[in-house]
Amino acid sequence: MKKVILLAILLLFCLLYPGLSTGQPILLSLPEKVVAEVVQKSLPLQVNQPSDTLAGQISVEKVENLNFKDESLAATVTMSGRNVQLNTSIGGHNLLLKVGNVELDFSLEAVMRFDKPSQTLFIRPTVSGIDQRGSQNNEVGELIAALFNGQEIPVALENLQPIITDIGTRQLVIDMSVEDVRLGSDVVEILLTPQTSIKSK
Repeated sequence: MKKVILLAILLLFCLLYPGLSTGQPILLSLPEKVVAEVVQKSLPLQVNQPSDTLAGQISVEKVENLNFKDESLAATVTMSGRNVQLNTSIGGHNLLLKVGNVELDFSLEAVMRFDKPSQTLFIRPTVSGIDQRGSQNNEVGELIAALFNGQEIPVALENLQPIITDIGTRQLVIDMSVEDVRLGSDVVEILLTPQTSIKSK
């Protein structure tokens, strides 16, 4: 009964003051295990090469041993390269070296920052422990890993779907905007700011 009364008060308040932003972010805490499951379901993930030195289709195939710490994360990553080509220059002549397919595992530690205006999460990895498979040229795997080492990788956050509730002939719409994303011990914390509005059906 108390929940119904509180919900009624909230709806009445929103009706009286449409377009209200509380100004107080809502804290959403995602446990490490939940994030790991979401990441695995989103793979494989094709990534853009940060340099013209490398051509081909580069993808993240696996992310394992994901571990969150305060302000940083660690993981074991498997990447693959399909139809990999290296662009190089010898004696002033540009050369295109066809490598083929490559698969490599490596460990990484990373820090991240969130840019609110662009709603983009930037991840900066530090790569170590490279183990390459599928090619006799170990330098290729090291080059692929090195191109991402220390580089900020942008991850755009998609707009959150609004919460919509029917109230008679009108609808209460609650939009959520991401204020910040931060790492804690075994958890990702997302700060959301709600904005309410009333629309006619």
